[in-house]
Amino acid sequence: MLEGLTPPVNNFLCLVGQKRLELSEEDKQVLDASFEDPRWASSVLRRALIERGFVVGETVMLKHRKKECSCARESK
Repeated sequence: MLEGLTPPVNNFLCLVGQKRLELSEEDKQVLDASFEDPRWASSVLRRALIERGFVVGETVMLKHRKKECSCARESK
């Protein structure tokens, strides 16, 4: 009756944070470094991520990158 009962997904994370959880440790490091790297314009980084199957909206990505999303609020 209770098979498959699992805790809820980390609802406190924005879409970028939720999708980040699905990545390998190596990919998480690459993603995190990319967000911190000022050489990446957000629009160019978003396009590069989309080409690799990591699809997120522009606003969500900008908020995550600026640490204005729910991920940043949760980590305080």
